[in-house]
Amino acid sequence: MDQSPGTGQAPATKDRWARFRGLRWWQLVLALLPLGLLPIGGALGGAIGVVAMLANIGLARRPFSTGLKVATMLGVVVVAYAADFVIAGVIYNATH
Repeated sequence: MDQSPGTGQAPATKDRWARFRGLRWWQLVLALLPLGLLPIGGALGGAIGVVAMLANIGLARRPFSTGLKVATMLGVVVVAYAADFVIAGVIYNATH
């Protein structure tokens, strides 16, 4: 058995789905919505989408009312898409 030195316990395995567990279906949808930037904006869109997704997961776990959660999570999605299009436009104008 592979154990961590000095602890007497097996090393913890990393559960990549742990941050999604416990979310309601609508929270999961709103959290994953920014990942739609990946096919639209490539690496830049993917990076912005991941940051927005993590922000939405954090908001979903806050003790806000449902209405406030929906509004703030939708706001994060809108800001992420707007930021991607603005940054892409600036890069496009700078290179053409």
